[in-house]
Amino acid sequence: MLLTLAAPAEIYKWVDDEGKVHYGEKSPNTTTDRAVETIKIKDDVSTDDTQRANEALKKKSKSLDKNREKRKKEKLAKKKKASQQANKKKECETLKKLLKFYQYPRVALTEGDEYNWLDEEQKQVEIVKIKAQMEGVCN
Repeated sequence: MLLTLAAPAEIYKWVDDEGKVHYGEKSPNTTTDRAVETIKIKDDVSTDDTQRANEALKKKSKSLDKNREKRKKEKLAKKKKASQQANKKKECETLKKLLKFYQYPRVALTEGDEYNWLDEEQKQVEIVKIKAQMEGVCN
């Protein structure tokens, strides 16, 4: 439990003979033509003030945590999107190379140690498939 104690303090304000303003915890030893002003400071804080400050701090902390989490999610989403775009670009390049391969006059596919030569009709079927894939990936 927090207890607040009132500890009034006094600060003295005076102006010296040269016109300079001074502040101090003790009254000046020298006498001046001008009066010494006493400023009273009350050093207590009520429990209500403390509770309100704690509530405001909790509210602000929640808000900051929420914003931090939002930024973190946005950063992750941005990274994920960039990664997806890079993968898409890579896949597009692979499809372009594959399309170029099928456009050669003679195309052979290997199955183990054997070569299977494709005729023109088989090549055209593969080219159509690749172009369809490219429309979804390369755009």
